[in-house]
Amino acid sequence: MLRSISLLVLCLTLPNMAVPCQLRVGWEEWFPLIHRQDDQLTGSEYQLMQELATAAGCTLIFVETPWVRALQLLKSSQLDMLYGASRSAEREAYAQFSQPYRYEQMVLVVRAPQEQPQQPMHELSLADWLAEPRSNGQRRVLGLIRGFNYGTLEPLVRPQAAPTRHLEVRWDQQLHQLLAAQRIDGYLVEMSVARTQQAVGGQPVRLRTVSEQPHEPMYLMFSRDVPHQVVESFNEAILARTRQAR
Repeated sequence: MLRSISLLVLCLTLPNMAVPCQLRVGWEEWFPLIHRQDDQLTGSEYQLMQELATAAGCTLIFVETPWVRALQLLKSSQLDMLYGASRSAEREAYAQFSQPYRYEQMVLVVRAPQEQPQQPMHELSLADWLAEPRSNGQRRVLGLIRGFNYGTLEPLVRPQAAPTRHLEVRWDQQLHQLLAAQRIDGYLVEMSVARTQQAVGGQPVRLRTVSEQPHEPMYLMFSRDVPHQVVESFNEAILARTRQAR
């Protein structure tokens, strides 16, 4: 009897050693932040996720799925974690959030005349730009990512009253193609993504910072089924990385 009790106590004192932390992470092409190269995932966002997971004592299993679908899978606990997310009351109802792990700036990408050289980046008001009509008198059309939350810009791009004209697609490259085809007048995208698209060539574009949005915090989203201790381990990894950067 005493031997059985001793074995039971030993098992109860080592729960973390017996159950490895493995998290299913939804991902899709987000060039150059995360993408597939030579059948392997790479990119700065992918490397950052791996770095944080290692520090938190977890391993990541990446599951390719569209962003809108990924949100639903996280909600039903079929995925454990998403990255690059904005925090909102709607999402807080079904997900846990980490501390901000990095900050991002959205920029407006518009066409540039072929004959003009690349100009320095200037700031503009997104509200004023949306209110300014096209040459034919129609309202501007803004390109958006389906299911994406634009943080502080969300009330501008998807207002409850007097909705803007916009076209929603699955990923950034489609927005670039729609701009070249003149089906939209501009689109919002992360600065790092926009600079890559600008360097690729083809349709010349201009980048404009948006006065209504400071740097936006990016969060990790976790399913409600992920233990709170795991979320806290990621928070500790994020804080340690922040201290190192200073």
